Amino acid sequence: MHMDRAIFELNASVEATSLYILICALMDQGESPTLERAIVQWHGTMETLLKAAEELMQRGVLEKSTPISKEQPVRVNSSDKWR
Repeated sequence: MHMDRAIFELNASVEATSLYILICALMDQGESPTLERAIVQWHGTMETLLKAAEELMQRGVLEKSTPISKEQPVRVNSSDKWR
C-alpha cells in the first residue's frame, strides 16, 4: 500500500487529496501513475486535474515537473518532504 494517511493532515484541497489517493490506487494496482491514466477515473476536467497536480507539487507531495507532463509517471515523495 502506497497511501500515507498524513495526506489528511496536510489540509490540501479536496481535488489534490483525491488525486493523491487516485495516484496511490494506480500504484497499488501496478499501473504507471501518469496524469493521462488518472484522467480516465477523474471526476472532473483535465484543467482541475492539472491544478490538483500543481498543488501537490507545490506542497512537496509530488516531485516537481516543469512543465507538468501528462505522459510521464508522477513520483510521490515520502511524507517527511511534504509541507
